[in-house]
This record gives sequence, structure tokens and C-alpha cells, in this order.
Amino acid sequence: MIEFLLSAQAGTQGWNLAMQYITYGVIIVISIVLLVVLRKHTRLPRHPELKKQLTALREKISALDPAAKRIDFIREASRAVYRADNLVYVATLLGEKERYADLGRISTLMGEAREELAAYKYGKKEPEEREGIDIALAKVDEAIAVIDKVIERDNKIKNK
Repeated sequence: MIEFLLSAQAGTQGWNLAMQYITYGVIIVISIVLLVVLRKHTRLPRHPELKKQLTALREKISALDPAAKRIDFIREASRAVYRADNLVYVATLLGEKERYADLGRISTLMGEAREELAAYKYGKKEPEEREGIDIALAKVDEAIAVIDKVIERDNKIKNK
């Protein structure tokens, strides 16, 4: 009888040990998946991706329609300001990481474009006053030209 109890107890201990290992394995797999997702979302964009973001901002700014309802215009201007803020942040981090002055120049240009657009967001300028939008477009175009030079430099380095 004692042998039966001891063998039954050994079986439950083995089962408990297996369940602990399975639980630890699941925790490790979930942690790895979370780390991969975090890495993907916190990764800085590559230069072509930054150019796509700049081009998207340019399209967003050029789509600002002064003939639209005022609230719609302010909403679109706010979205453009948010994108410009994000690009200032990203370009600053890229410039610091790569220690490349042209990326810092992009950050400065995006900050200037953001300031021009912020006047529309906060109602300091009327939608009919297009000079701020035109200045912001010129700044974004200049930033696109700078990132084109950076991409060209990258291609030259890669081909050597």
C-alpha cells in the first residue's frame, strides 16, 4: 500500500514539474513576442521611409482647403502639425544617432513648417491667408531635397 501511495505521489510531482516548465516556456515565448513588437514600433525609420513620411506631410499640407468648413480646416491643420511634430522628433533622433548634420537640417525645416501651420491650428491666421501654407510647403520641399541628397549619399556608400 505504501508503495502505491509513493508511486502516485511521484506521478503528481512529475505532472506539477511538467506544468511549471510549460508555464515558464509560455512566459518566455510571450516575452519574446512582446520584445519583437516593441522593437518594431520603436525603431527609427530608414532614410527612404523618412522620405515617404515627408512626402505624406507635403500631400497633407497641399490638401488643406481654405474653402472647407472652418472646423474641418482646423482639424486637417492640426493633423499636419502633428505629423510635422513627429517628423521633427524622428529627424532629431536620427541626426543624433547618425551624427549627420543634414538630418538635423531636416529637423529644423520641419520645426519651421510646424510653426507656420500652428498659426492655422490655433486660429491666429485665417484659412484664406495662404502664405503660411505656401511657406510650410516650401520648407517641406526643401527637406525632401535634403533627404534625397542623403539617400543619394547612402547609395554611393553602398556601391563602393
